[in-house]
Formats: sequence, structure tokens, C-alpha cells
Amino acid sequence: MFARKGRGEQFATREERDDWIRGEMKIVEEQLESKQIQVLELSKEQQACQEQFVEVEATLERRKEERMELEKQMEKNELSLRQSIVKKADVSGKFTDVSQNVNMMRQTKEELTEEERNLGYKLKTIPGLKQVLAGQASIIKVLDTNKRLLDGYYGMVINLFSCPDQMFTAVDETAGMKLFNHVVETDKIATELMAELNRRKLPGVFNFMPLNRIRPRQFDYSMVDGQDAFPIIEKLEYEEDLEGIISFVFGKTLVCRNMDTVVRLARSSKLDCITLDGEKGSSKGVLSGGYVSLERNKMANYDRYQLAVGKLGDVTTEIEHYEGEMVKLEQEMVFMTKEVEKFQNLLAKNEGSLSKLIADCKMMMESGEDLKKKCVEEEQRLGEMTTDRKLMEATLSGLRTELDVDMNSQLSLEEKNLCEVLVKKIEKTKSGYKKRIREKDELEREKFAIESKMVGMRKDEEELCSEVSKLGKRDREVEKAKLDLDNVTEQMVKEKERLAVAMAKECKLDEEVKSLQSEEERKEKKLSKLKETLGEDSMNKEKLFEKKIHLQKSIQKLSQKVNSLGGVQPEMLERYKNAKRTLLGKELQKINQKLKDFDNVNKKALEQFVTFTEENERLVDRLNQMTEDKTRILNMINVLDTKKSEQILYTFKQLYKNFKQMFSRIVPGGRGELILTGETVGLTDADRMESATGLTTSVSFTGDQAMKNLDQLSGGQKSVVALAFILAIQQCDPAPFYLFDEVDAALDIEHRRAIAAVIHGQAGDAQFITTTFRPEMLRHADQCFGVLFRGKASHVVPVTREEAENFVQESAIQK
Repeated sequence: MFARKGRGEQFATREERDDWIRGEMKIVEEQLESKQIQVLELSKEQQACQEQFVEVEATLERRKEERMELEKQMEKNELSLRQSIVKKADVSGKFTDVSQNVNMMRQTKEELTEEERNLGYKLKTIPGLKQVLAGQASIIKVLDTNKRLLDGYYGMVINLFSCPDQMFTAVDETAGMKLFNHVVETDKIATELMAELNRRKLPGVFNFMPLNRIRPRQFDYSMVDGQDAFPIIEKLEYEEDLEGIISFVFGKTLVCRNMDTVVRLARSSKLDCITLDGEKGSSKGVLSGGYVSLERNKMANYDRYQLAVGKLGDVTTEIEHYEGEMVKLEQEMVFMTKEVEKFQNLLAKNEGSLSKLIADCKMMMESGEDLKKKCVEEEQRLGEMTTDRKLMEATLSGLRTELDVDMNSQLSLEEKNLCEVLVKKIEKTKSGYKKRIREKDELEREKFAIESKMVGMRKDEEELCSEVSKLGKRDREVEKAKLDLDNVTEQMVKEKERLAVAMAKECKLDEEVKSLQSEEERKEKKLSKLKETLGEDSMNKEKLFEKKIHLQKSIQKLSQKVNSLGGVQPEMLERYKNAKRTLLGKELQKINQKLKDFDNVNKKALEQFVTFTEENERLVDRLNQMTEDKTRILNMINVLDTKKSEQILYTFKQLYKNFKQMFSRIVPGGRGELILTGETVGLTDADRMESATGLTTSVSFTGDQAMKNLDQLSGGQKSVVALAFILAIQQCDPAPFYLFDEVDAALDIEHRRAIAAVIHGQAGDAQFITTTFRPEMLRHADQCFGVLFRGKASHVVPVTREEAENFVQESAIQK
């Protein structure tokens, strides 16, 4: 209205005004169109910004949920980690305990091994037992590979029964080497065992007792009263099916209280008798005895040896058991270590993910704040543009209205009233606007202050989060330290318990030492008293000995007088029992006067007749017994001679075969034989062996020449024959090792190669030590040693094969 009023003064005509209005309208329409486009674009941008803000808010919520879920997962992993650490510590403690037990048992095993070695050595020093024990080891080797023979083998006699310790001497003296005979079910099994032992060439002495060949006798123990003697078999514990063997070995022996009982029962019962100290009396009247040392007792030593072997086996079994447990615990420790590492890696990974999530949340929160500010700013701009657009529309509407109105510079009354109302309203609106502007400024200041506080709170939140994370790590470290402390405390408790046990053991040992010391002092005092008493007794003994000698002389004189009197009738003894000595002397003089008439008569003829008759009967019995013993011994000699001849013949055949094969191996195309010397024409093999006076060789080095004896050979050929003979013996009866000193010195190269090959082939069963200056021996040697002369002394040092070959070549060049 003010503009219309002013344009009445500005334009002279309506047409000028309308043209100007149309121009203004065109400008306003263009601006309005542009403003509408801007409003539309800004609305789209605002909507996109709001959608992006909503999306960021949603993503932030998801990240927060993921963070919470990750924190819960970390708590679970921390709990699992603590449990795994506890289990690992528990397994580690068990492993330590088992390891300590194993170490203690290994120490015990070493002590038992040393004890078993010493006892075994001591047992082997007893005459005859070394080869017997070697035979036992050989039989065990055979039985380990043959179950059928194992089923028919019972073991040695000494392993088939048990007895009290005080019976060891009696049992040992009764059985002797029969204790180490091998009990088998049948003689067939014994034969098969011997064949296998010979085939393998295993060492040892073997004596077999087949159950099917043993025929034990039945002995009558009815005259044994049980107080002074008892059958030794009653004190032995054994299985019922072995009664025949035990009766065969021990059935004929009685254990007696003393030697007098041994003499009495050996005569009356026709059984062998023995005391617990080893004094024996046979049924044939032979007595033997004396001090028997338990240190040389086969039964006692073997029992101690078997006890040590049993303890060693038990300890070895326990060690194997605990070592198996250690392997399991070690595997469990490895598994628990992997579990701990797995949970630690998961925690580290989750901490990284949590840090990344916290950073993402922080970045999204900052991005959300930026988007929120942007949305507010765009909303303000959109409001301003909308206001400008409305003003433009109002301006355009006023111009259009003015275009239809006539040009008039004066306002109507209605317009004036309206103008006054609008002016007042404008004033009121301005004052309201100013008030809103002031409120807006205050709100913006409050908003800025709140935003500043929020920034500070976000920093505080970040610091608190980092502090919480650090506290979580610290808590985990504290938990780990607590677990370590618990483990150390538990170990300390165990060590304290062990220390208490050790201290108690030490106190007990101290008490025992004090007790032993007091006992030793008491024994020393008693010993000094006994020495004093012994000195006094020695003096009394000398006096009594002198008195004894004097009394013995008196008894001898009186005995001579009694013997001179001849036999005395019992009636005379009863008659003169209470007579006085003087009366007896007078009677004796009268009788001596009467006896002078009978000086030429043998007064002891009757007594001598009785005595000689008894002696004759005793000598006849002894003659018959000795005749039987002689027959039995001669039969035994014949059997042994037969076995000896058979064994010698068997050995000669084996040696003959081995020498023939060995000579053909050393001398390809050659022939060699062993020949018995002596009268051998027309005799059997056994008679030839009996009549043989020696052994010689007959060889041919080409095979087509005549056979030559040893005297017709050269020095090198004699060496070849001697080596073939030694190696043939080695196949029959292997020795542990052989020492050859330059045996190839006189041999040509073909024979040296053949000898080296044969020695290498037989080195699997024995050790060969050779000295040589020839290269052929070196090619098959397992170890070479050089003998060097340094500082006026010889030194033996290990050398390589190349060094040995160079040494031999240099020696050959020098020669």
C-alpha cells in the first residue's frame, strides 16, 4: 500500500506503472522460480542428510550392541582362560610330583641295579655257578622264542620251593648243585632244548630232570620222633605236582638237633641226616661237617639275588608306569598350554576388535554430530528460503493486485485503517522477534555450553573406557598373579609337608643313632666286662686244664690197673660196692697170689672173641657195601666213558666238517681234511677215537695235486692251515673274542682276501682283533687303531680307514 502510494508519485500514467510492474513481476517470478528450485533441492538434501543421520544412528546402535556382545565374549574367554590356567597349574603340579617320584625311583633303581650286579657277581664267584647261570640265561633266550617248549619247562629246582631262612644251610648242603638242575615235563623236551641250544651255540652248563623219568622212593619216617629230628621235606613249601622232584632231591634227608642225633639216626633209619649248621651223616656211615659260611651258601646267595631282581623288576615296572603317567601329563600340559595360548590369542584379538569398535563408535558419533549440525543448518536455510519464497509470492500477489487497480496516490479509509492495524502488528511482531532473537541467543549459548560439556564428557567417557580396559587387563594380571600365588602356595605347602616328613625322618634317625650309640656304649661296657671275665676264665681254664691233665693221668693209671684185672663180674661189683679201700686192697693181694698160678692163661680170650666176632660182622657188611659201591662206580665210569667218547667223536666230526668247509672257503678249489693218527684200520668210529694218538691235517691247495701233510707245506701254507683250523674250532665252540697278530704276514694276496672275508663273516658271533700291515684286512674292519711311537713310548689312537690305508701303504713302500 505504501509502494502503491509512492508509485502514484513515481509514474505519471497507468501504462508506465503497469509496464514497470510487469517488469518487476517478471523479475520476481524468475527469482521465485529459482528460489523454489533451491527450496526443492535443499529439501532433498535435508531429507538425504536426515536419512544418513538415521543410518549412522542405527549403525552406531549396532556397533554398541556388538561391543556389548564382544565384552561378554571377552568375559567368557577370561573365565575360560583362568580355568585353563588353573588346570594347567594343577597338571604341572602333578607332573612335578610324578617327576620327583620318578627321580627318586630311578635313584632307587640305580642302587638296586648296583646291588643286583654285586649279588650276581658274588653268586658267580661260587664254584660251578658261573656256567650254570650262563646256562639259565641261554635257556631263557630259547624259551622266549618257543612257546611250546615254555609250556613244558618248570624252571630250576631252587625256584620250585621255598623254605625258612634257618633251613638254607641244611638245604644247600643236602641238594648241592642239584638245586640248579632244570625241571622239564618229559625227556623229549629236554632233548629238544639241548638241540636248540647246540644249534644256536649258546654257552652254559645244563642238567635236566624230566618228570617222566624221575622215580622217587618212598621213605619210612616212623622212627623219627619229631623232637630231635624231622624230615627236611616237611619244611619245604611246593606245589603238589612237583612232589616227585622234591622227594627225589630231599626225601632221604632228616634234619637233626645235634651231631649225636645225626650219628644215632643215620645208623638206625638208613637215611641221610644233617644239622641246621650243615654237619652231615650219611646212611653209609660217612660223617662230614665243619663251619659253613653263609657268604658262600648257594641257597642264601641265590635267594638274596632273586630278591634283589624282584625288587628291581618291581621298581622298573613302577618307573614305567609313572613314566607313562608323565607322558600323559606332558601331553595334557601341551594341550592346556595350547588352550591357554588359544584363549590369550582370542582375548588379544577381541581386545583389538573392541578397540576398533570403540574407534568406529567414536567416529560414528562424531559423524552423527556433524550430520545433526548439517541437518539443523539446512533446516534453518530451508526456513529462510521458505520465508523468502513466501515474501516473493506476497510481493508477486501485490503486484498482480496492483496491476488490476487504477493508479491512485491516495489510500482509501479502509486501507488506512488496515495500514494502521498492520503497522501496529508490525511493531508488535518486531518486538516479539527481538524477544525471540534474545531467547535464541540464550538457547544457543546454553547449547554451546551443553555441547562443550558433552565434548568434555565424551573425552571423560573415552578416558574411562581406556581406564576400564586397563583395569580389565590389570584384573587379568591380578587373577594370573593370584593363580601363580596359589600354585606357589600349594607348592610351598607340599614342600613344607615334605620338609616335615624329612624332619620327622631326621628326628627318627637321630633317635635311632642315639639309641645305637647308647647300645654301642652298653655293648662296649658289656664287652669290657666280658673281657675281664674272659681273663679270669682263662686263668681258671688253665688251672682246670692242669687239673684235667692230672686227673687224666690218674684215670689212665687206674684204667691200666683195671685192665690188668681183666673183666669184672656184675656180682662182684655188687658185692664190693660199699666195701672199704683197705679191705679191697687185702682181697686184691689174695687174688693176685691165686692168679699167679694162671700166668700162662689168656684171661681176655672170651671178650676178645666177642669183640672180634662183632668186628668181623661189621667188616663183612662194609665189604659188601663197598663191593656194591664199586660196581655202581664202575658202571658210572663206563657210562661216563661212553658219553665222553660220543662227545669227542661228535666234536671231531663237527671239526672235520668245519675244517673241510673253512679250508675250501679260504683256498678256492683246494681240499683239506683232518686225520686221526694211530692204529685206526678196521676199527669203528668210537674205537678209532679211543685208539687215536693225535690229530694231523692233509691238504691240497689246487685240488688236483696229491694231499700233503703239515711238514710238507711252506710257511704261508702252514699259516693258512692253522687259521682254517682255528676258525673251524670257532664254529664248534665260539670264544668271546680272538686276537690275531699279523696272521696274514706270510700269506699271498688271494689268501689274505679270503681270510679277511671269512673273519668278517664270522664277526657277528665273536669279536676279532687283528694286527696287520696289509690293506686286505682294513676293507672289512669296523674300527681301526694306529700304534704310534712318540716320545720314546707307544700310543694307541683311533684312526680312520683312509689314514690306516695310507699308513699300510707307507709301510709297504718303506719295506
